[in-house]
Amino acid sequence: MAQQQQLDEARELLRTGRYDAALACLSGFEGWPSPQYERAHLLRAEVLTNRDPVDALEALARSSDVLKTGETRFQYYVLSGRAYARIRNFDGAAEMFTSAESVAENDPSLLATIAHQRARLRYLQGDYDPNDPNFTVALANPDPGARLLTLVVRAWMYAGQGNYRAQVTDLRAAIALAREHPAAVEYFSLARALHTLITVSAELGDHEGADDARNLYESIAWPAELADEQFLCLRGMAWDAFMRGDSARAQWLFRDSKEVAPSDAWRVMSHVDRAYVARMNRNEAWARDELMQAQAISRTVTWGETTGEERQVLVTLAALFSPVDMGQAQRYVSNYMRMGKDGVDATLAIAHDRRATGFTQYASGCVNQVLGNTESATTAFEAAYKIFDEADHHFQAALAAQGLAEVTGASVWIERARSHAGHFPKSAFYRFMNERISRPVTPWIEGLSPMQRQLALSVCEGLDTTQLSRRFSRSEFTIKREVQNLYTLFNVRSQGALRDVLVERGVL
Repeated sequence: MAQQQQLDEARELLRTGRYDAALACLSGFEGWPSPQYERAHLLRAEVLTNRDPVDALEALARSSDVLKTGETRFQYYVLSGRAYARIRNFDGAAEMFTSAESVAENDPSLLATIAHQRARLRYLQGDYDPNDPNFTVALANPDPGARLLTLVVRAWMYAGQGNYRAQVTDLRAAIALAREHPAAVEYFSLARALHTLITVSAELGDHEGADDARNLYESIAWPAELADEQFLCLRGMAWDAFMRGDSARAQWLFRDSKEVAPSDAWRVMSHVDRAYVARMNRNEAWARDELMQAQAISRTVTWGETTGEERQVLVTLAALFSPVDMGQAQRYVSNYMRMGKDGVDATLAIAHDRRATGFTQYASGCVNQVLGNTESATTAFEAAYKIFDEADHHFQAALAAQGLAEVTGASVWIERARSHAGHFPKSAFYRFMNERISRPVTPWIEGLSPMQRQLALSVCEGLDTTQLSRRFSRSEFTIKREVQNLYTLFNVRSQGALRDVLVERGVL
């Protein structure tokens, strides 16, 4: 009885995401009698599957000879298949699920489990079919926790097809199951569903979806092992608050996300988010301070070793730095594009979602715009706009359209930017976008390229030729020529005189 109580306790710790405590609870199980001994072997492997699939496979291999019953062999095959899928050995995973079916003995609940795993395997292989018959079988599982997992997989199938509204529908159904059957829900998958629902709902302007997720978030006792998911939930709620017009609450939530951030990479993201909102609210001093903090922390991060969504912060850094430090913006974009999807955890959305390409194209457009490469900027912004417009992601679509309006001057892009921003009429973003695409060009900017505008401001900061060369990633010879061109345009002969002219015109 004591061993069974420990098993029950360990399983509850696993369900609620307390993996270290679950492993500690199972310590010393080697001396337990059967069947508790076999069950402890499998439960330990299940914990390891969520943390390190290679360790899980090693543990399962050691336990293979002691698993004699149909029940334990079934669990062994399913866990092995899950672990193989995590390390992208899809053939090995499929073989294990076939073996599991051979011992399922036509048990409907066991067949439903296999159907779920096969559907998930298909998703991991990049084959997105939400009408896969496996879903019908899996959703007939009497276990509500298992049905929740299947709804989450199907939701990501829809996302793979670009149908984000259907994704939200399935995620809301999963959240409803969690609310109705809280004791049956596994926290890790629930947490991923929550942060996805919050984030996508905010982009789509689906307040009900975001509210569903936020209410359930507040009822969870978050363990340290789920810090990544908690961080992403807080970040999603912050952006939802911002889109609804509550910038103050957004900044508080971003600050809270920084407090639970599990890595320096995520802390960079928190500062970048705060900088973005500050800039949208015309508080450039705050934005610059947050950017400098983000830049300082980013230097401590080995970005090539990141495996998840945190590497996308490089894209946002590039977009934010492009108006103030084009050279740095270029470095961020180059770093991100060089990494691509190499090393990304295949179970994460970033490995499957074309929106990641949209973010990269948008950042590339920002950098090329500042460089004066109008054709390249237009191509990049158009690619980003197409992705986000088709996804009904109005925030990102508005930014891409605004970039196109600035580099092409075409009225159609001005109207599209306004239309997309109009989905968030109470937000600072809406005001910012309307001001940016509506304000007339000031006389001192007339005829200057974006790079010349930025160079003029940098010269007025007192930077010398070497510093300007480093900031703009141009040779000192080129920088000297460009500065002289500025002096000629403004009919001045020195930094001080240029600064006086810009102060006189109200630019500084």
